[in-house]
Amino acid sequence: MLEASAAAWESGRDAESVPTPMGPMPADVGTAAAALDAGLHAWDIARATGQDLPLTEEMAEALEDIASKLVDFVRDSFGKYAPPVSVPEGASRAERLLAFTGRDPRWSH
Repeated sequence: MLEASAAAWESGRDAESVPTPMGPMPADVGTAAAALDAGLHAWDIARATGQDLPLTEEMAEALEDIASKLVDFVRDSFGKYAPPVSVPEGASRAERLLAFTGRDPRWSH
């Protein structure tokens, strides 16, 4: 899905001049950043409304790379992410991703 989104984005624009609040970025980075943002917001909404965790292990795996590239930058530059949260040993990939973005993966409404 990310590859298809990146290809569609690149087909209509110069991949190096896609504007974002962080400055121009390549289409593959922009689409991955949007996917990370959407996944985190989906988790926030689901947890706040008492639903099950919508972030699957496969989705977390696909988002780990972009998170490692952008979260600290966004946290430091824009204050959009809280500091990382510690998780117990044996936490799932999704729990580790959420904790990295400052969310307590065990939080519920």
